[in-house]
Amino acid sequence: MAPAVMRLIAFTPVLASAWVSPSMKSKTSALRMSADEFTVGIVGDLHMDPRKMEDYYTGKAQWDPIFAEAKEAHGNVALCSLGDLGESKSIRPEETSELFAGTTECHELAADFLGSFGVPYEVIGGNHDLEGLDEFETDEENLDLFLKAHGKPTPQFCREIADKTLLVGLSSTVFRDAEFTSHEVTIDDKQMEWFENLVKTHTSADGWKIFVFTHAPPNGSGLRVLQENHVVNGCCWLNHSDDVK
Repeated sequence: MAPAVMRLIAFTPVLASAWVSPSMKSKTSALRMSADEFTVGIVGDLHMDPRKMEDYYTGKAQWDPIFAEAKEAHGNVALCSLGDLGESKSIRPEETSELFAGTTECHELAADFLGSFGVPYEVIGGNHDLEGLDEFETDEENLDLFLKAHGKPTPQFCREIADKTLLVGLSSTVFRDAEFTSHEVTIDDKQMEWFENLVKTHTSADGWKIFVFTHAPPNGSGLRVLQENHVVNGCCWLNHSDDVK
């Protein structure tokens, strides 16, 4: 089998995924390229601020022709966001000290923006996406809003972007309940069990290719350039404070 042809595009410093709708596939039935070609746009740490939307749409305009070309060519197109969707400070400092990140307004704004690219998107939660402290009492309430705003049935996702090619994402689901720093990117046991099963049932020996998206790198990833404040605060790697994980 010929290797998959892929195109990954970075937008801002970071990432997520998506599916191809049946209507999109019907328009590309006469493929001019390989069925396993795909294009994935990767975004992350948008820290959106409604006072600065012109900047976001200026950046988006650079992507529009790339996505349009990919949809016409093969239709296997997705947008992936790695989380940290809102500004982690007040956007109305003269009125309130409430952080914007993690609020209903934040996630609805981000959903509108990510949906405006004209391709399906998926998103995972970063260390600021459950930061709606004034609006929600618990992580569970905040997480429910996050899932609802982005149409997600679960914190994790799995999309087959092309033949035997998966885009997989895992979300941080703990903020208030963190044992140490609230900003540790925590992948809960339920997601870990789900991911381990997915890897076991989609092996490279059977031809599967898996791209995994998380907000922080796994320990042992080999990254050598990491911000010192994340290292000393225990929020540099996935499940940083858990030696077993």
